[in-house]
Amino acid sequence: MTIALRWKIAAAVAALVVAILGWNGVSRWLAARHADELIQETERAAALQAEQARASARQRHDELERDLRQRREELASNYRQVADQAREYQARRAVQLQRQQQEAQRVTASYLLDANQQCANGIVINRRGSSFTQARGRDGGPIRCQGDRAAEPLR
Repeated sequence: MTIALRWKIAAAVAALVVAILGWNGVSRWLAARHADELIQETERAAALQAEQARASARQRHDELERDLRQRREELASNYRQVADQAREYQARRAVQLQRQQQEAQRVTASYLLDANQQCANGIVINRRGSSFTQARGRDGGPIRCQGDRAAEPLR
């Protein structure tokens, strides 16, 4: 049995069409598989990058938190130092004011007549027993007074 040339050509063309269709199907399947692998690889890379970004963000957050904690501690330390310095200044100032007040009282007391002195006609008179003398100032003249207060220091 001989097969006619037409049938042989038709069979060859049919086999070629089937081969082309098969090749096309396999090619599409391989392309789809390759695309799926690329998508999975891209998803894995994106997930890895996202995890690295989260780790980096956590690390940066921790660094910022440590830095903020350190700055707060430094600020608290500075506040304590300023408060200590203010207390020291206030204590020194209180002592200084007390000394100034004592000096003012001493100066004021140096103008007051004591028990052995009296103001007579606007002049300080010293009394010792039964004798009376005028109190003399720095310039050698009598010291003026009014009431129980002299015009210049007596002591």
